[in-house]
Amino acid sequence: MSKRSEFFTEETLTSLFANHPYLGIFQKEDCQEYLHLLASIYDLLESDNARIPFEVLRSFVIKFYAHKKLQFIENKVTSFFVMMIGELMLLQDSHDSFGQRFVEATRAGKELLQHLENLMAQRTKFSGTGAETLLGALNRILISRQSVTEEQALEHHREKIKAYQADIQKIKSLGLAHAELLPIPHSNDALFNQAEEAALHIVASIEDVKAAIEKQRQELSQNYFKNARSAGQNLNAIADFFERLYQSTEYQSYIQAKQLLSHLEGIGARFSVKNIDLLLHQIQARDLIPDHEIKRSHLKGFMGQFEQADHQIQEKIRSQIRLLQQQVHYALFTDVRGAQSQLQSLMTSLIGDRSRALEFFENAPVELNFPADFETGPLELATLEVRRESEGVGIDSHRFAVDEQRALFEALLMAEESTLQDILKNFKLQLAKIDQKKNPVSLGGYLFTKGIAEYYVLCEIELFDPQIRKQACGQTDLLISAKHGDFVIRSAQNYQFFQERGNGT
Repeated sequence: MSKRSEFFTEETLTSLFANHPYLGIFQKEDCQEYLHLLASIYDLLESDNARIPFEVLRSFVIKFYAHKKLQFIENKVTSFFVMMIGELMLLQDSHDSFGQRFVEATRAGKELLQHLENLMAQRTKFSGTGAETLLGALNRILISRQSVTEEQALEHHREKIKAYQADIQKIKSLGLAHAELLPIPHSNDALFNQAEEAALHIVASIEDVKAAIEKQRQELSQNYFKNARSAGQNLNAIADFFERLYQSTEYQSYIQAKQLLSHLEGIGARFSVKNIDLLLHQIQARDLIPDHEIKRSHLKGFMGQFEQADHQIQEKIRSQIRLLQQQVHYALFTDVRGAQSQLQSLMTSLIGDRSRALEFFENAPVELNFPADFETGPLELATLEVRRESEGVGIDSHRFAVDEQRALFEALLMAEESTLQDILKNFKLQLAKIDQKKNPVSLGGYLFTKGIAEYYVLCEIELFDPQIRKQACGQTDLLISAKHGDFVIRSAQNYQFFQERGNGT
């Protein structure tokens, strides 16, 4: 057995202290404060299900330190992000195509918080489930699909069938205690802890998947565009990216987890229930695990975190595709420029030696054959006119003379009086057409066609015509048509109108 002293050398320990965040953060004087702030930031990152702009998190950290009444808060905030992003790699930053800076989680940050939470919770470690996982993982390496042939796989299944048949006979003849192939009877606490550790491992491994996506794009761009390629070859870059991504071990492992947890039939068909929330509900209903253990468990929000992780992975793929498209566009542009220079050099050579060029084309004439006959139509030049509304010019009263201002105000006054006269005339015509005793005109049943000005005139009708009086009759909603659309006045005072004729109404 290898000795630990052979592994813990000066070089490995130096690298560990220099790079590993688990130890690096504890070398800080304010490590507890940093951990509390880091946990709050991760809660914010996981709840928003996306990258967060750097300025948003910066404001969040400033608010955190404002309660401590520090003298130089800006310096404290800057050193915090330098430590978390550059030194400890507990957070990572990136920029979009517009130059905006974003901050997102890292695997190191997730594992650090989860490791510390496990230490503080003091969860019991069970060796039985660990031993089964250990042996199962090592044995599955021997029978992995990459290392066995079809005949070996069939033979493996035949041996399993024989073993299960023999075990059935033992159970029938000797009893259940002599069964060898039934699941090992682990305790509920041991299985629950193992499930929670697996869930934490799955969530933390999402960062590996995102890193693999970016790694495939970087390797493809480095190997693909460093050599001279034609435009057609450059267009294959997107297809090659997906092919290499789907072959990566990290992405294939994630797809396996997604298929196991999905509702579609496939490799997950071996489990009757695949909904983690439903499983927890059934476990809690049957009182198999204490309620307080289930409530504080990470399994409560695992399905939501896994769904968020799927959205993050798809967004990561889209962002890398956009970068790759920009690289392809650049490669195509430079390829066209190269073809243009080659064509110019060819034409220069042809013009420089006309006699030999003409002799070459006479001996090997070039023809263009079109598959169909067609007639050319008339050619018309485009006018390139863009129709658009002219922009209005603001009126500045200081630029008008006194006479011009007076004429302008008089014109506005005349227009307003004309509008009011039209409103009043139209209203009187409606009053004259109906029987006011049987069906009086009311504000709620009136059809407004002149906008809010018409509503104002009818509400103050006595000011404009003393022969018309109004009588309040409750409240109503009014629909008024205006130039830019209809709007509603809620719970407006409703009136009935009467026109006096002689001494009566």
